[in-house]
Amino acid sequence: MKNAQDIITSIQYKPQFKKILHHKCINKLMNTILPAIRRSVKHGYINKSILYITITSALNKYDKDNIIKTIKTVLNSKMILQSERFVACNEIIIEDVIVYVDHKPKIDTSLHRTDVDKLTYPERASGDIEIKIEDPKLKTLAQSIQDIIKKEQHDPS
Repeated sequence: MKNAQDIITSIQYKPQFKKILHHKCINKLMNTILPAIRRSVKHGYINKSILYITITSALNKYDKDNIIKTIKTVLNSKMILQSERFVACNEIIIEDVIVYVDHKPKIDTSLHRTDVDKLTYPERASGDIEIKIEDPKLKTLAQSIQDIIKKEQHDPS
C-alpha cells in the first residue's frame, strides 16, 4: 500500500502536476540561501525557464545580489545539481534568476494561539435546577455536580 509521499512522488512527474515539482525545486534552492536572508523571501515561482523570487524591502542591494549569485552558482554547478539534495531540480531548466522587491511587509500567520489554556471564565451557573433522572448512578453524578456548582456560588475563592 502506498503512503501519501509515494503518491505525490508518482504524480509530480506528470505534466499537469509540474507545479509540485517546481515548488519542491524552489524550496531546495531557497535552502541554499543564508537563513537570515531566507526569512525575507516571500515566494518564488518558475515561468518560461526563469526563476522569479519576491523578497521584502528589508533587504539591501547586496543581499539581493547575494541571492542571485548563490542560486546561479548552484544552477551552474552540475555536480551540486546531480546530488541527492536537488533530485527535484533535475528535469527543470532554469536559465535566469530575477529577484523582485515587494514593499508590503511579510504577513506571518499563526496556526494556533499559545495562550488558549490561560483563558478562564467565571462560573455563571447557580445550580438551582431540578434533576429529573431516573437512573440512580446518573442522578448521584448530576447531584454531585450540582453541589459543586452551588458550593462555588456561595464560596468563590
